[in-house]
Amino acid sequence: MEMEITFSGGARVDAHFGSFTINADQSLLGGGEGLAPTPFATFLASLGTCAGIYVLGFLK
Repeated sequence: MEMEITFSGGARVDAHFGSFTINADQSLLGGGEGLAPTPFATFLASLGTCAGIYVLGFLK
């Protein structure tokens, strides 16, 4: 899988892969504009959704 990381200004960072884009930004307190989830929140969400897929597969 190829992934391109772009910096769209301020503290915003975007990850582009396939036909998807994941946007990240820092909170206002972290120096960003709060326009997207923080990178760490996105990381935690990725762990949760990954675990959720395995749980669904197990339950089926």
